[in-house]
Amino acid sequence: MAPLRRFSALETKDTLASPEELAQFQGYSSRLAALDYTVCARSEVFITTQGGNFPHFLIGRRRFLYGGHSKTIKPDKKRLVLSFDNLDIRWDKFKRNMLEILHHSDMKGVEMRKPNASLYMFPMPDCMCTH
Repeated sequence: MAPLRRFSALETKDTLASPEELAQFQGYSSRLAALDYTVCARSEVFITTQGGNFPHFLIGRRRFLYGGHSKTIKPDKKRLVLSFDNLDIRWDKFKRNMLEILHHSDMKGVEMRKPNASLYMFPMPDCMCTH
């Protein structure tokens, strides 16, 4: 998460709630995960860098609630790491890399459900997107 701190609008449960508010959830991994899920589900933009059920459920929920038009970014992890690992990278180069990653991710965001695709990631039939 440290490289993402470059972005001033980045919010997490830890930045949205005070330590006192979060104290009641400490020691309960399921409750903390529920907080993460809620923050991500209601966010303007969701960026995932991992696989598994958590992002699949979130992507599916965001597609369903926003008619397939939620801003969800699934970046190319290898390219993302190369940009974040280079602390001496100039802003213009970093921005260009991010725009290329975003463009590729945007193309993946409107993909239609494949026959063997996860129902969680694609909770609606393809025909709903055209209505």
